[in-house]
Amino acid sequence: MNLIVDHSIVSTAVSDLQKVCATKSVIPILSGIKIEAEKGAIKLTGGNSEMFMEKMIPIEGNGEIIEEGSVVVVAKYLNELLKKFPGKIQLNASEKSTVIIKSGDITTKLNRLHVEQYPKLPAFQSSYNVKMTLGDLKEAIKQTLFAVSKSDSKPVLTGVQFVFQKGKLILTATDSNRLSRKMLQVHSEHMESIVVPDYCLNEILNIKEADASVIEIAHDRNLIAIKVNNTTLLSVLIEGHYPDIRALIPNEFISRVKVNRKKLLAGVERACIFSGSSKHNDVNLRLCDGDSIKITSISTEIGMIEEYQKVHTEGETNFSITLDGRYLIEALKGIKEEEITMQFNGNMKPIVLKSENNPSYLQLISPRRAH
Repeated sequence: MNLIVDHSIVSTAVSDLQKVCATKSVIPILSGIKIEAEKGAIKLTGGNSEMFMEKMIPIEGNGEIIEEGSVVVVAKYLNELLKKFPGKIQLNASEKSTVIIKSGDITTKLNRLHVEQYPKLPAFQSSYNVKMTLGDLKEAIKQTLFAVSKSDSKPVLTGVQFVFQKGKLILTATDSNRLSRKMLQVHSEHMESIVVPDYCLNEILNIKEADASVIEIAHDRNLIAIKVNNTTLLSVLIEGHYPDIRALIPNEFISRVKVNRKKLLAGVERACIFSGSSKHNDVNLRLCDGDSIKITSISTEIGMIEEYQKVHTEGETNFSITLDGRYLIEALKGIKEEEITMQFNGNMKPIVLKSENNPSYLQLISPRRAH
């Protein structure tokens, strides 16, 4: 392999790939980035035992492929070198054990890894049959990912469930104590349910492409492929049966409260200053007669806070509920609209948070027993 390419394009791609490469692995080849030069483009691949990323760089206008071929070099050292090179670079892998990298008057040699040991990524038999904008998917991930379980006791809950329906994609995350669900309108005829791991979703959030870029999704057996422009992300899926969340979301409520999201968020954040010393950041909400809600938190070490906010209430009042304040803060930050509805069914039943004008997104939080 022998090629000349613009330094800045390759450096950006290598920097992105190094983040997904295995740094400490029982498979040494996964510490490297595979570089392939063929058919008018350079393909860069990096990954680990669970996820791979491919970057295609069209060579026209950016350089020249003198000789086709492939090579694998350690991602860390390649990334550090490229960041410090001044201009166009030449990669020459004609020597058996090294890669010669030149930039102007600078010449370096990097030891090569055995390219034949690099994993061959599976070719998808199914086509990319789900399309949406990258911005929409990123927003949906941000609105759900925080609710996944941080415990490995139920691995299936550490990912976000993707339910594909005709023209729809529903993302759901839960850790058994709270739930976040977002529905998107997409171009799809696909009918399927899969669970995407959190590390794959975090990598989607890191994709540096315009929000208007079209993202395509394909699913085959236990793998998902996500393609946007010249970047493809390939990840294993989480196996297991995701719980049927439909039974968890109540359809009837004894009380509905309309409230300003920013004001409520600020009040709960203040209350969490006093609840931070407890394991679950207990914050108590009490619906009062008339048009107010009382936010209270008590700490034996710090003191207490009590705050009243004006709200519009329909249904029963004069009952209270205790919630994990961190959960409530994350739920309120996930909603973008200013007017929200909190729906109650008593002091020991989950509450549901919805936007007044956007029914595609909801949050559910289970109460805690007040001590």
